[in-house]
Amino acid sequence: MDMDRVPYIEKPLVPFQKVTQDRVVLEIQRGCIRGCRFCQAGNVYRPLRERGMDYLKRYAGLLLETTGHEEISLSSLSSSDYTRLPELVDFLISQCSARKVNISLPSLRIDAFSLDVMGRIQDVKKSSLTFAPEAGSQRLRDVINKGLTEEIILKGAAEAFHGGWNRVKLYFMLGLPTETVEDMEGIALLSQKVAETYYDEVPKEQRQGKVQVVASSSFFVPKPFTPFQWARMCTKEEFLDRAYIVRNKIREMKNAKSLKYNWHEADLSVLEGVMARGDRRVAAVLEEAYRQGAVFDSWGEYFNNDIWMKAFEDCKIDPEFYTTRQRDLDEVFPWDFIDAGVSKEFLKREWLRAMNEQVTPNCREQCSGCGARSFQGGVCYEDSH
Repeated sequence: MDMDRVPYIEKPLVPFQKVTQDRVVLEIQRGCIRGCRFCQAGNVYRPLRERGMDYLKRYAGLLLETTGHEEISLSSLSSSDYTRLPELVDFLISQCSARKVNISLPSLRIDAFSLDVMGRIQDVKKSSLTFAPEAGSQRLRDVINKGLTEEIILKGAAEAFHGGWNRVKLYFMLGLPTETVEDMEGIALLSQKVAETYYDEVPKEQRQGKVQVVASSSFFVPKPFTPFQWARMCTKEEFLDRAYIVRNKIREMKNAKSLKYNWHEADLSVLEGVMARGDRRVAAVLEEAYRQGAVFDSWGEYFNNDIWMKAFEDCKIDPEFYTTRQRDLDEVFPWDFIDAGVSKEFLKREWLRAMNEQVTPNCREQCSGCGARSFQGGVCYEDSH
């Protein structure tokens, strides 16, 4: 429970070749207060526990010294919720500017403070800003308990555009429970509104070229230990149909040239769905697919979906048993013997609240009785000291 008593790696291996995560990673807290109903990490890492300022300052300096990396990234599920973030960022800016080290702040909520911080750490090169509305309509954002309104998103975009950014990325999910065509088309409409905000807010003479809004959608995969573990998942065909609905709607928008739309591979999402909620029988499919040549599947050029489908067939296992089937609330799951801290009763309550489009407050606003208080620490006990 005490994150400051956990030793942190002091001399990570530094590869000779260029790698994607080519930076110092400093975990500032573990867990999350937000309670998004699709998020496995936000549930299994409850309660939120912060690392202390002295701890973070020490390891930031040590890791930059021992690795020679030119970037440091603050890692957490929602960095904006770290209570001493302004102080930590001020410290890092003072340390890193002299060393010409970049600071990366993923998982920020786009508000005035965050934009001020990003303006200071990206004062030369303004890279793109990322928002994650997750759903195209307010109704569906309430279903998933995202806690972001359109007003907040557009206000954040306006402040970003005034701050000199002109490229925004928007992340969405398709195939969420209760999703309608209106929700899907809402992705295009929200993207259009973000683009319009640029032209409405920034005078012509101050614009840094045209605005670029890149909307990306992944396909929803229900995960264990989340309120959506009972949900049905879409088929590959349903996923692609939904992506085409969004794409076609985006093409109709008056700022279509400023909008770009990407979507995830549906084959991989279906496989991920089987792995996420599979039982011990799926182990045989894994081994069979490997024997038939399924290796390095994370690289698109090596992935062959036919190998996987044949492995399911040879093992006489129907993948749709694990993906497209909605579960009854009293079904016993393969993972029920694992205690992840959140109770199944809490997850059931949240599933029913989702179906009723009810929002649950975050942990700092009100305790929702998830079960994590039994660990006797973290955010559950912040007010009791």
